[in-house]
Amino acid sequence: MITAAEVADYIGIEEPEAGSYDAFALEHVTAAVNVLVPGTVPRVRALAEGEPWPPDVITGALMLGQRLFARRRSPTGVATYTETGPAYVARWDPDLERLLRVGRWAPPGGA
Repeated sequence: MITAAEVADYIGIEEPEAGSYDAFALEHVTAAVNVLVPGTVPRVRALAEGEPWPPDVITGALMLGQRLFARRRSPTGVATYTETGPAYVARWDPDLERLLRVGRWAPPGGA
């Protein structure tokens, strides 16, 4: 599992002040990632209880936490507006799929 402090370190920010909106968002994002990863990554489900996640899964989880935390400011998927129009947040990230071995990077048979 990952912690909110690890996600903050990965993002390169100080952990938000307790009770702030950012602290709330960071805690909920971290909790969501900690539910999502075991639910979608067969290698993690196969681990014994309390066994640490592999380093590549931790990196993928931190990347996902960073992305979800950044999305708090763009719930509709619009990251910013440019002179050519809106710039959207990507729907999926192949690097995350590769690290977590999900989507098209999932091994045959869900191993």
